[in-house]
Amino acid sequence: MIPLPPKPKYTAGTRLRVTQRVRVGHREWTTEVEGLVELDGLRPVGGIEMGGKASYCHQPTIRLRRDDGEVIVVAVDEYSVVQPLSSN
Repeated sequence: MIPLPPKPKYTAGTRLRVTQRVRVGHREWTTEVEGLVELDGLRPVGGIEMGGKASYCHQPTIRLRRDDGEVIVVAVDEYSVVQPLSSN
């Protein structure tokens, strides 16, 4: 039996702030993006070279639309901090 995809954590139109940290050696970069949720779901990891594995290897993502209209897809991992914001 093929498992059903998980229910979305965030509904479309919710304003979120996603903060991520990347460590390279002794340095650490912090990125922060804020916008309205367009889509919350999973995307396959890998490509054609993975064969059948691509059908069950998925990465959680959130597609956000920033205030200037730019669309950003954020890959969410266990170190990502996702904060719902008030709509003011």
